[in-house]
Amino acid sequence: MSGAITLQALAHLPQCRIRGMVARLRRSSVAPDAGGRDDPHCRIFDYNSALLPNPVLAESDRNSGDMESAIRHTGRTVGYPAWNLLYYSVLCSLPPSRKEFVVVETGTNLGFSTIVLAQALKDVGARSRVLTVDLDPAAVAVARENVERAELSGYVEFHVQDSLEYLSLLVRQVPYIDLAFLDANHNYAHVKAEFSIVFPRVVAGKGKVYFDNTSSGGVGRALQFIRRAYGGSMLEFRNCSWGPPGNAIWQPD
Repeated sequence: MSGAITLQALAHLPQCRIRGMVARLRRSSVAPDAGGRDDPHCRIFDYNSALLPNPVLAESDRNSGDMESAIRHTGRTVGYPAWNLLYYSVLCSLPPSRKEFVVVETGTNLGFSTIVLAQALKDVGARSRVLTVDLDPAAVAVARENVERAELSGYVEFHVQDSLEYLSLLVRQVPYIDLAFLDANHNYAHVKAEFSIVFPRVVAGKGKVYFDNTSSGGVGRALQFIRRAYGGSMLEFRNCSWGPPGNAIWQPD
């Protein structure tokens, strides 16, 4: 799986972007967390914002020189370079033979990852929307504004609901899922439950599941369970994102 995703993603990248992305994925920086401890993560601030898929991401991140300011400006988002990793993961999940796709996100937050997903749909000429869900209506209201600023409102469908309830309804309505970004409640049981709901549709679509904050905690434990219970292939980027760091991409055998 790792070879397939990497080769497909790099095929979309100019050489300068390949070098920059690989270098940043290999780097890790250290910043103090709220408790004063050193929290290793890989959210980069001294990057070329032209690498981002949408200028609103760069605009919102421009004044972020550290994690504290990043939280103020963009919320608890994956940040760069994980934004680009997510973007190319979507592109590698969309069959070129059709224009109708199912891309779902749990945990809308302030909408920055939603922008990444929606930009990928726009760039392939999709006739579909990102289906995103969050429990917090205030966060969704801000996300709507951010997506509108990104000129991507036509590519996003917002829902305010518990993610498990929403996913349970969604899988009754769609025959497949091309990509599911599971980033809502990071509790072990919740992540397992979200994955179990989308699993049959992801398999049907030969799609992928993308996870954030994977190196430890509830998500890390859930990934161990998924490997044992569901098999498939898992590609991990343990130093990408933060709090705890790590992104992972799963696809069926």
